[in-house]
Amino acid sequence: MLEALHLDAAERPVAVLLEGPALRLRRPGIADVFAPLPRLSRVVVHGPRVQWRTEALMACAEAGVPVLLMGGRGDLLAVLLPVAPPAMRRDLAAALDTAATLPGFRGWLEDFCRAEQRRAALATLRTERIAPARADLRPAFLRALWLGEGPPAARAQALWGLLRGLGEGLVAEGLARQGVGAQFLARRSGAFPLPALLGEALVTPLCPALGRLARDHAGAPEAAARRAAIRLFEQAGLEPERDRILARLAVRLAAET
Repeated sequence: MLEALHLDAAERPVAVLLEGPALRLRRPGIADVFAPLPRLSRVVVHGPRVQWRTEALMACAEAGVPVLLMGGRGDLLAVLLPVAPPAMRRDLAAALDTAATLPGFRGWLEDFCRAEQRRAALATLRTERIAPARADLRPAFLRALWLGEGPPAARAQALWGLLRGLGEGLVAEGLARQGVGAQFLARRSGAFPLPALLGEALVTPLCPALGRLARDHAGAPEAAARRAAIRLFEQAGLEPERDRILARLAVRLAAET
């Protein structure tokens, strides 16, 4: 099973070198760690203190391993992908290309994203055993319900920003693997924030668990809470649900055209 590699240099810098078919991670004061490229689904870089050797970055491209660059606040900055043709079919790219020429295209995207966010909210309410008829389904209300409000919830809100960024990166990676890169999407959609909106829907079911995690780590260092939130994200195994969301998007666009 492929795994994601998260590189967070908040506590100490990380140097990424190449050692044969593996990335060699070097941190001051501790033993080097090796990450074989054939076992990686993607590499997620958190913040600017991760230092790459060019040959290591090129090895990721040759192995077909995307590299996602996250900002200090958990926002997605870029997705670096190999030029080689994506392994998945390009049905979604073709559907987007056709739909973008028709009136109402942006409205279709907005409606689809709202529907996915509602779908995710309803699924989360069922999991938490809350009757949907008694709940306000607005995203801001649900975040307040699960993460809390006021100063005690500040850490939960910061971790939610991290999860949203990771979700956006996962969706952007899925789109790119289907031939829908960032520039392609921006030109066709008028810079519509599709990865961000679908990424938020993707990670919404993790919101209650994130609120509990934040409360459990209330007195822990920020770096420890971030690591716990990253583990929560990775252990959720969201790639299949992401692919189902993108498949539904392809069907919706094909139906409109």
